[in-house]
Amino acid sequence: MGGRTSAFKLLAYVIVALAVVITFFPIYWMLLTSLAPGKEVMVYPPKFLPTKLTLKWWEYTLSHIGASLVNSIIIAGSVSFISTTLGFIAGYGFARFRRPDDSTLFWILSIRFMPAIVAVIPYYLLFNALGLLDTYPAVIIPHLSIGIPFAVWLLRGAVTAIPKELEEAALVDGCSRLRVLIRVVFPLLLPSFLATLLFTFIWSWNEFLFALVLTDVKARPLTVAIAGMREAHGLMWGAVSAAATIAALPPLIIALFFQKYLITGLAFYRTKG
Repeated sequence: MGGRTSAFKLLAYVIVALAVVITFFPIYWMLLTSLAPGKEVMVYPPKFLPTKLTLKWWEYTLSHIGASLVNSIIIAGSVSFISTTLGFIAGYGFARFRRPDDSTLFWILSIRFMPAIVAVIPYYLLFNALGLLDTYPAVIIPHLSIGIPFAVWLLRGAVTAIPKELEEAALVDGCSRLRVLIRVVFPLLLPSFLATLLFTFIWSWNEFLFALVLTDVKARPLTVAIAGMREAHGLMWGAVSAAATIAALPPLIIALFFQKYLITGLAFYRTKG
């Protein structure tokens, strides 16, 4: 019996180790590609431990993506803050003042699953007529059309888990509905609010199609800038890998900063599911 238990533990360790290797190997390869000379990377069989390292790809990337990095931060930050704030207010309204079988909520949620390709051409024609192409609103507005329904859906479920008696007690004590929303509901909802904020930030940060079609140079975000790193023979793999590494840092930093709240919020979503 003890031998069988040891065998199962060993098998579990092997499976976990394989999962870790499979998960982190693409990250390792991306870092390796950003630091190795082109001749070290484009060889067969591949070299998993390069003999030479260089910083030329990082120097090239840092000198070319600064504006795009700022654009991505502005766009994704605006989308995540606006989507989560409006989603919190609308989610509270749906949870407290609408019937559970209200079809309006399903209609709002259905917008979240609309393929981007369906809306990108109408958005292009609209913003072209308004003279807004290659501006921040041209990207932020389409992103909000996806981010707000997602935030409403998540935060409505979080509000329904808060006992109504807490709000009723605050109303009896003389608080207005707005003060109840800010002083009572929001602190209880903070972990879910921050989890939703991160989800919408990551989605907007990684979005490509709207950004590709609706921007050119001035408002071009990082995803489009990375795809444009080409030379005569194809993609500049070293520069692309360096830029991709930089692009992965802001969401990771935010996730680490809000780690305590995110764990609580994600645990709540799992419990609700």
